[in-house]
Amino acid sequence: MSRQPKLLIGLAFILGMPSMPARAQSTDQKIEDLEQKVEQLDQEVKVAERNKELQDADAASQAQNAASVTADTGGFTIKSNDGDFLLKIGADLQVDNRAYVGDGAAAGADTILLRRVRPTFSGSVYKFVDFFFRPDFGLGSTVIYDAYLELKYVSAAKVRVGKFKPPVGLERLQSDDDTSFVERGLPTLLVPSRDIGYQISGDAVPQLVNYAVGVFNGVPDNGLGDVAVSSHRDYTARLFLTPFSSAAKNPLSGLGFGSGISGGGVDGIALPAYKTFGQTTFFTFASGVTSAGHRTRLTPQGYYYLGPFGLLSEYTLTEEGFKKGLVQKDIAFRAWQVAATWILTGEKKSFASPTPRKSFDPHNHGWGAVELAARVGDFSAEKGIYNYGFASSNTSPRHAHEVVGGVNWYLNRLVRISVDYGNTNFGGGAVLGNRLSERVLIARFQINFI
Repeated sequence: MSRQPKLLIGLAFILGMPSMPARAQSTDQKIEDLEQKVEQLDQEVKVAERNKELQDADAASQAQNAASVTADTGGFTIKSNDGDFLLKIGADLQVDNRAYVGDGAAAGADTILLRRVRPTFSGSVYKFVDFFFRPDFGLGSTVIYDAYLELKYVSAAKVRVGKFKPPVGLERLQSDDDTSFVERGLPTLLVPSRDIGYQISGDAVPQLVNYAVGVFNGVPDNGLGDVAVSSHRDYTARLFLTPFSSAAKNPLSGLGFGSGISGGGVDGIALPAYKTFGQTTFFTFASGVTSAGHRTRLTPQGYYYLGPFGLLSEYTLTEEGFKKGLVQKDIAFRAWQVAATWILTGEKKSFASPTPRKSFDPHNHGWGAVELAARVGDFSAEKGIYNYGFASSNTSPRHAHEVVGGVNWYLNRLVRISVDYGNTNFGGGAVLGNRLSERVLIARFQINFI
């Protein structure tokens, strides 16, 4: 190689040396920038993963605490996952057709009516406090029948406050949807329907001995009220034993018996009016009569169930003070009933309605459950009620005797069709002797889920 080319190559090498460090420095900077970006992306990925973990945990917590909504024979239920909060929405609808039959019998008005129309709201708050609210829109009126709270922290001593059934009559304490007849028997005429007060109740011996004691405002016989008419109170107590209920194979396991009592002042309480099976008033007090003094009730009661057979009986004795002018006396009323039932389709009878083995579905050979029922009962007031001018023998019979027979068809656990025939005879109540007998045929169509 000639000398000139070598000089040119050397010169180029010398001139290019300053730029090499610059390019190396530029490459290092790019690497550093890339490392920073990778580190930044890594942090972003970690943050995203953490956010995803938090979202998953929150979703799991919400799923764990989510409320459940169900609909079954107990109504529509909303329940928190932990069971501490519960709301049940139900309803009770009864449509009756009443027809008064027989020549020479007392004539009532044949009618189709809404006997009961009762939405029901019940449930629990914080697990240990139950509530129950049920108005009634039947018979063309609006009445609050039940509205109470119950603290059940101690099952042997539950505390109930509000408006509910006082613990006195056996058939009165039975649900309106579980009675074997479309209307209750004569002893129920002498016990309270609903009253405002409080009670303590529970099982003194689990499943064997049940008790209830309470204090109430006081209401007319077979009546209800929303206010206290005086400072007097009605004190009630009930003890009911089922001594063999825990022995499932014992033929006496379905035996229950006990008694309810009540006592208190009646000053200012409205006078009662007593009605027949067909819901016509057969006994009223004379003008100028008021409740005065004291009232005492005693109600021995019991039932027996064995397979498809059922027997229910109770007796009510009420002594109540009345006043007219200067005359004030205690009058005794007595009533009793014995009712027997038999489920032809073999289901087990109990204090509650039976559940058919096969619900009504003819295509799949299901016809529901069929029950026969019969009842005899009696009501009487002592003779002094006429002697003291508290009632007139020309308009108010002091004695009534009823015989009722019926058929109940349970299409399923919620739907029931009943047809009852009742015959009631009277002692007194007419100018020339006895009030005409009442013969009534009542058909009821019922659906209930509470």
